[in-house]
Order: sequence, then C-alpha cells, then structure tokens
Amino acid sequence: ARQKRAAIDVATRAQVAARIRVALRALGRSKSSVTLVFTDDEEIRELNRTWRQIDRATDVLSFHFQALAGEADPAGDGVNLGDIVISVETARRRSPGKRFLPELERLAIHGLCHLFGHDHKRPGEATRMFALERRLRRL
Repeated sequence: ARQKRAAIDVATRAQVAARIRVALRALGRSKSSVTLVFTDDEEIRELNRTWRQIDRATDVLSFHFQALAGEADPAGDGVNLGDIVISVETARRRSPGKRFLPELERLAIHGLCHLFGHDHKRPGEATRMFALERRLRRL
C-alpha cells in the first residue's frame, strides 16, 4: 500500500527532476546532482523521528552529503549534494487539482536550498533562504 500512496507518474517525476536541473544550472552547479525520493507520510514520519527526533510527518526532508556554506561554496561543485525526500501524500493534500506539480516543485526547490546549507530557523537565515527559493522557483 505504501507505494500506491506515494506513487506519481513518470512524467511528473521527470518534470520535478528537470526543475532541479534548471535550478542547479542557474546556480552554476550544472555538474552537481541530487537524488529525489518520493514517499508517503508514514515513511517521512519515520525519517523525521529518526533523524530530527520529531515524531510527525513533514512535507520535505533534505539529507546533505556534506555541509555547505551556501550555493557558492566550491565544495558543492560537481558532486551529488544529497537526498531530497518529499511526501507525496502531504503534497497532494496541500494542492488539490492542478496545483500538485507546482507543489512538488516547490518542495524540491526548498529541499535544494537546505542541501546548500540554508535554513529558516532564525529570521536572518530565513530571509536569505526564502529569497533564494523564490528566485529559483521563478526560473
């Protein structure tokens, strides 16, 4: 049943991946990559509990392979930056109808910003991260 709840079609997966490639290219990181994982609320809750000690489902989690100090950090060039895990169930709930793909893309871009070391816990950090996110979503 898990795969059924997290299932998205091949074309949607390809569109989200293409969106990430456009964002990486815009950041001068076209040789870098990420792994996109589409899952359900049950699995993302498990990951959130294990890695963040927060026992609830969330929309997106990012697992970086190395800590980066922003999108210009040279260590992020030409490498796999990490994993972006998206709850398809949460995305569907938040985006009825034709807004599903844009929601998946938004979550993927949000996750990408985290992979580059951005966070939104403090106001100054949040301002920088959300500005980058908005810029990448407009591409």
